[in-house]
Amino acid sequence: MASITLNKNSVPGDKSALVPGGICLGTPVMTSRQFTEKEFIATADFIHEGVLIVLEAKGCVQGSKLQDFMKFIKSPEFSLTYRITDLQRQVEVLTI
Repeated sequence: MASITLNKNSVPGDKSALVPGGICLGTPVMTSRQFTEKEFIATADFIHEGVLIVLEAKGCVQGSKLQDFMKFIKSPEFSLTYRITDLQRQVEVLTI
């Protein structure tokens, strides 16, 4: 929803590879786009903001499954759409 693409990866301490606790960024792609340290930091900040939005939304979800979460964020009760839209705008400004 915020125009950020990454992969989930298992990390030490995960109980199951089916529920990984880490992410993998495509750093070769970032460097081929001429990203410098400044853009890498901005990317980390964008991901952090996305995680904060998800954690806030997760507290309002009835149920514990991904489908419950997805249903909630597409519902009229979801009040964080403006934050996702702002995050998406910032991401697209950096990457266009």
